[in-house]
Amino acid sequence: MDTQTPGPAQLLRSAGDNDTAAFAALYDVTSPQVFGMLTAMFPSENDALQATTDTYVSLWRQAPHFTFDFNVDHADEHARDRTVVAWINSIAKQTGRYHRPDAEDVGSVDRMQTIAAKLSELEPLTEAQALALTTVWLGGRTVDEAAVELDVALPTLKSRLRDAAVRLTRHYLSEIRANADTDPLLATRVTGNLSSSGGQTAAFSDDVDADLQVGLGTELATLNALQALNDDDAVAVEAWVNRQDRDVTAQLRARAALYQRTLSWAYRQVAAHPPARLLDSVLDQLPEQNVGIGFIESVEEYDVEHDPIQQRRSRTMFIIVGAVLIIAVIVAVIFLNTGDQRIRSTVDNADDVSSVTADFDGSTVAGHYSVEEDAAYLSFNEVPDLAEDERYQVWLFEEPGGALVSVGTYTAEELENDAVQFRGVNAYELLWITVEPDTGSETPSSAAVVEMPLTNNG
Repeated sequence: MDTQTPGPAQLLRSAGDNDTAAFAALYDVTSPQVFGMLTAMFPSENDALQATTDTYVSLWRQAPHFTFDFNVDHADEHARDRTVVAWINSIAKQTGRYHRPDAEDVGSVDRMQTIAAKLSELEPLTEAQALALTTVWLGGRTVDEAAVELDVALPTLKSRLRDAAVRLTRHYLSEIRANADTDPLLATRVTGNLSSSGGQTAAFSDDVDADLQVGLGTELATLNALQALNDDDAVAVEAWVNRQDRDVTAQLRARAALYQRTLSWAYRQVAAHPPARLLDSVLDQLPEQNVGIGFIESVEEYDVEHDPIQQRRSRTMFIIVGAVLIIAVIVAVIFLNTGDQRIRSTVDNADDVSSVTADFDGSTVAGHYSVEEDAAYLSFNEVPDLAEDERYQVWLFEEPGGALVSVGTYTAEELENDAVQFRGVNAYELLWITVEPDTGSETPSSAAVVEMPLTNNG
């Protein structure tokens, strides 16, 4: 009889099915890493507690949409657990970064240096690389902010972070090579500059657009996985990734996922247990609660990446973390009107109706919109069929500013029937269509099959 304690991946699946008891158990096994990371970022306990609460409320909302990419779902359970832990840590990092403007205080560079010096996993890095990486990752800084605080030129800092990523990932792979057969992500091929040591590539500049033009896109994608870029630059890099061939995009996303996994491993000893009362605070903020506390008490602490000495709890218990992605998909002024032709009629009858077209797998898609009515709809000639468990997902993308909003998911038949209709078009400059799981995704998980500039809108 199998009595093995469920790991993070299994608990996340259950939490995605609205199982609050499993979610509480997931909190129990991952919160030391999350709280440790946020305690390092925020010396004030109140700030660390608030950011931790916000992290898990966000995790609850995102859990139903989580999918394993890069064939990780075909790997063993430990591989899936590693991926889930890295994803949760990335949510914590992003949450902490957005909490910073309201925080009483943020961890200093000296604090980051003290943490970096104690982590044996960072030994392959130079002291300058370790400090730069820790300041950005655990300190929640962008490259621009870190360059000022570390008093180095921005191109120099980018180079240090790039080289740190290469060295640290190699160290990670050498340390856990035995798991490669059951963890496909560990065997992922790398693309172009990502496999180099950094010495043979073009030099970074102060400007991300200039870096992209000289062929540093793959390296910038790694910095983006570190969440080191400001919103505008992250938007530009994400757009560049989605414009690549499907295979290249998949490799870049796999590389980003591997680096996020590497960061979780490298900083795994930075941990701190949150006060017991915090779980109640988190659960109080979840919608549709039905908590089975008995289940939580039966779950033992999960050992992430053979975590060593977590028994020691010195006052300065450091942080842990991982990495990815919340690009905030925040409520916009967009309302879908499926099965209703009011928006289409409004746009067609507007005095300023305009159209823009884009290629769609050899066919075309047209966007029709009115600035005056602030509304739009799409029309298609032919739409390729998808597998039963796939859907087309339509996204609106704001440049600059970084807002990425999902309009909805659609079958091929729904697209051909002009189901995509929405308001609020004036706030956006790009429209993407990607192929996603039938449950939809929080952010695009594949290359864009349609990228339509809305260049004429106001």
